Amino acid sequence: MPLALPLRTHRLIARDFTASDFDAVHAYASDPEVTRFMFYGPRPAAETRQYLERMIVAQRLQPRAIWELGVVQAADGRLVGACDLTLEHPHEADLGFVFARDVWGRGYASEIAGALVRAAFEELGVGRVFATCDVGNHASARVLEHAGLRRQARLDHHMFAKDTWWTSYLYALRHDEWRAAASCAIVSPSSGGDEGSEER
Repeated sequence: MPLALPLRTHRLIARDFTASDFDAVHAYASDPEVTRFMFYGPRPAAETRQYLERMIVAQRLQPRAIWELGVVQAADGRLVGACDLTLEHPHEADLGFVFARDVWGRGYASEIAGALVRAAFEELGVGRVFATCDVGNHASARVLEHAGLRRQARLDHHMFAKDTWWTSYLYALRHDEWRAAASCAIVSPSSGGDEGSEER
C-alpha cells in the first residue's frame, strides 16, 4: 500500500519533489556542514540536478520502493530539507533525513522521523524500520532514538565514500516494538527536541 501524500505533521509537510525545487535542494546539498556526515557532497549543481531527476523518475515506478520527499514548512511553504523511506524489500524500510543548516535546532528532524516511522508501519506495512548514522553524528543518533529506534550494532568499515571508510551505528525498530511503545508516546513526531541536522 503506498504512502498517502502529502505527509503532514504539526509544522511540516513532506511531499514529492518537483523540478522547481532545485534551488532549495541545492542550497543544502552544496553546504559542507550539512553534508559532513553524508556519503555524498557537497554537491555541485549538476549532481543536484541529476539527483532531482532520479527522484522524480522514482516517483513513477511501480511498485514504488523509494519515498524520498521534500520537506516544507507548513507556515510558509519553504522547502527546508528532505526525508526518505527506502524499501530494501517489501518488509523493511531504510529511514533517512537531511535539513538545511538554518533550521537546525528546531526539532524538525525528530518531527519528520517520527511521522515516517508511523507511516512505514501503518501505511507501507513493513515489519522493521532501520537507519544508519556515522558514529560521530550525535544529532542524528538522538533523532533516531527519539523516533523509537534502538542502537543494534556498530558497523566498522560500513561504507567507503569520500576516499575513506566510514564506521556507523545501526539503529532499528520492529513493528511489534513500535506498537507496544506507542501507548507510552515514545514514538511520536512531537517528541523532538533540540536536534535536526543531518542524516548518516
